[in-house]
Amino acid sequence: MKSKTKKVALYYGLWVLLCVVLAAIGYGDHKAGHIYLIFTGLPFSLFSLGIIPNGSTLATLVAGAIGWLQWCLIVEISLRVIERSKSKNVKT
Repeated sequence: MKSKTKKVALYYGLWVLLCVVLAAIGYGDHKAGHIYLIFTGLPFSLFSLGIIPNGSTLATLVAGAIGWLQWCLIVEISLRVIERSKSKNVKT
């Protein structure tokens, strides 16, 4: 993993942890953390509604894991595309 990917993984991981804690203590009828993670992890975190749709702490954790994976992949892929385009520009 690149440095930027590690930063995204850390910060989004902290966001997931906060939302799981909110769900565990019952903030927003246990559904607020799940909804926050669905909105910040669109579109893949919507799959969590199909896996565990009840807004529990486990559903919040699943939405967070899916969103975390999505954002890490997006950053990693975009960095590789940028590196590839830079190397092509240098060759020409």
